[in-house]
Amino acid sequence: MNKKILITGIAAVVVLAGIIALILLWPKEKPYDYDLSKYVKVAEYKGLEYTVNEVSVTDEEVDSEIDSRLQAAATTENVTEGTVEDGDTINVAYAGTIDGEAFDGGSTDSSDITIGTTQMIDGFTDGLIGHDVGETVTLNLKFPDDYHNEEVAGKDVVFEVTINSKSIENVPELDEDFVSENSDVDTVEEYRQVVKDELLEQKESQEDLNTKEALWDEIVSGSEVIEYPEKELDEAKKAADNIESQYKSQADSYGMEWDDFLTGYLGMTQEEFDDSKEQYAKDTVLQEMVMYYIVREENIEISDKEYKEYLTDTLEKSGYTEDTFEQAFGQTIEEYADANQWKVGLLLDKVLDKVMEYGVKTEGDEKEAE
Repeated sequence: MNKKILITGIAAVVVLAGIIALILLWPKEKPYDYDLSKYVKVAEYKGLEYTVNEVSVTDEEVDSEIDSRLQAAATTENVTEGTVEDGDTINVAYAGTIDGEAFDGGSTDSSDITIGTTQMIDGFTDGLIGHDVGETVTLNLKFPDDYHNEEVAGKDVVFEVTINSKSIENVPELDEDFVSENSDVDTVEEYRQVVKDELLEQKESQEDLNTKEALWDEIVSGSEVIEYPEKELDEAKKAADNIESQYKSQADSYGMEWDDFLTGYLGMTQEEFDDSKEQYAKDTVLQEMVMYYIVREENIEISDKEYKEYLTDTLEKSGYTEDTFEQAFGQTIEEYADANQWKVGLLLDKVLDKVMEYGVKTEGDEKEAE
């Protein structure tokens, strides 16, 4: 099971639900249940021209994806033979002395370090390169003058280091054993075709999403607000305030003043941030009104059966069962989907399907995904 695949699998729905601001952070029993024509003039959404590029998958892309899957399936084991090389992860025991005397924190029976990555004093990890597992190495070193422990800073130190073991990575081969354990096919050739089909489906989904995003942007940017409904605008502003609260909590966790966080991380002043919150709320309400206007004009709906089938399909594609999903996310998929407004995303997806149905499609160039 793969949480990344789950998130990728719902990406189109979630992105469509939040192209700019349409996230709907608050539940609505009957959203915009009134005559929206008094509040928004929706741009023409029928007969729009759009281009769908043809996509393809190369052998190189298949190779790369398979290599990634093999790496993901790799296992590590500790071995008691071999020579230490740059980049190796090894387990060591060491005892440090200054003027022949042990000192606090200078010894351990077991410590995992990665050569070239783990931060030790200069010469410690490099001094182990080329030595064999099982060997004891004497390192004559010196603590930096600005070392955090003032009691040893600037002093000469001798470390007796025993290399206990090193970790090696075992990457599986692409053979029938790997294929049978990681797919529903039997041969390497069939597996390559499965991977190719999956990559093609991903590219086609992304191209469909790109098209829908462009169409939605065209419709929304061409629509005009007559008047913002007070209730929904207030709700959108509360959602923006919640976002600010989350940022402030993040600033607190960093030990930063709010103004410093604004300028350092968000690159804006409080006044600019307040303006962005106001625009966020207005963008949200505009997009919601446009969506629900088209929903009602076209009698679009998501049936309970359709929604349930979508959730079941999402579970299946991501490799979860209902039980394993609940274990991983701490709630049922129905609860998770409701909290994250998946149904709204599906509704917008159906709106844009209808827009494409009314639209004029032109074939674009063949395009390989990045």
